[in-house]
Amino acid sequence: MNIKALAEHVGAFSIEQSRGDEEITCATGIEDGVPGAVTFIGNPLYERFLASTKATAVIASEYLNATHATGSGPAILRVKNPYEGFALALEIFSPKREKPPKGIHPTAVIIPDAEIHADAHIGPNAFVGPRAKIGANTIVRHGAYIGADAEIGEDCEIHPNAVIYDRMILGNRVVVGAGSVIGFDGFGYVPMGDGSYRKIPQIGIVVLEDDVEIGANTTIDRATVAETRICKGVKLDNLVQIAHNVEVGENTVMAAGSAIAGSTKLGRQNIVGGQAGFTGHMQTADHVIIGAQSGVSKNITKAGLYMGSPARIGREMLKQEGAMRSLPELIERVKKLEEQLATLSNVNRNS
Repeated sequence: MNIKALAEHVGAFSIEQSRGDEEITCATGIEDGVPGAVTFIGNPLYERFLASTKATAVIASEYLNATHATGSGPAILRVKNPYEGFALALEIFSPKREKPPKGIHPTAVIIPDAEIHADAHIGPNAFVGPRAKIGANTIVRHGAYIGADAEIGEDCEIHPNAVIYDRMILGNRVVVGAGSVIGFDGFGYVPMGDGSYRKIPQIGIVVLEDDVEIGANTTIDRATVAETRICKGVKLDNLVQIAHNVEVGENTVMAAGSAIAGSTKLGRQNIVGGQAGFTGHMQTADHVIIGAQSGVSKNITKAGLYMGSPARIGREMLKQEGAMRSLPELIERVKKLEEQLATLSNVNRNS
């Protein structure tokens, strides 16, 4: 594919430093660029590599610092969103993963009254329980478990050793990563007088709406009653924990290691950094960003960036961090002032 065709595919509104006929054969990171490669700059920190990269083309925004363009460097394809543009480029050059054949593998265990669409694929050693329903073009891979009365929509993909417990509901185009567990019991216990704990039966379900994607080894607990709901378009990374009766709003993304305690509700289009945590029974507004390793313990009622533990408005947190960095110097200054005051006191007493 030449640069002109690539530019059309990624929606570039201009091409700089190119005739348009140079061939592009692969996609790489900007530091690993080679002749024939397309790369991208999505963060200003990487602009410094523009002059040295050996890539043939760079996808960048209209705000790319023009001083880094030498005139003899790579072609620059200007787009509105470099991340989206590069994703489109990767679709061209990434290896195509072949879909498995339709039908049921001989080693799969299918309870007779399960309903499996003729266009679905059930892989080796998979289990499909009684009355489970699996839609068209859905792929259930090696060793996955589908419980009784579970409903899985069309064009879904359940990866190896994932577990979908009984009565769970998955919409269309849902992806569940390898080893993930949808619908195990929530963490509910009653403390008893003798110091032991009595388990609270967990009888609710999990609902994954359309276009939800779940990473590997992520867990989403069934509700105590009613439902735990992951709304349309949500993307959860690997090793995310969602507790019982949680609701995650549409098009929210959560990075690895983040966790939400029971009955918390996240708004639409939240962004949650890695290892962030939420206490139970609280809510966030729409368009909230939670920084990595932050701890959210109270309702967040306004959109914006929040950081720290407990989480605070981003600007306030950065000011406090700046003040903390100055603390050692301030302590030394206070010590010197105390010494000077002590000296003055001694002089006054002796005079």
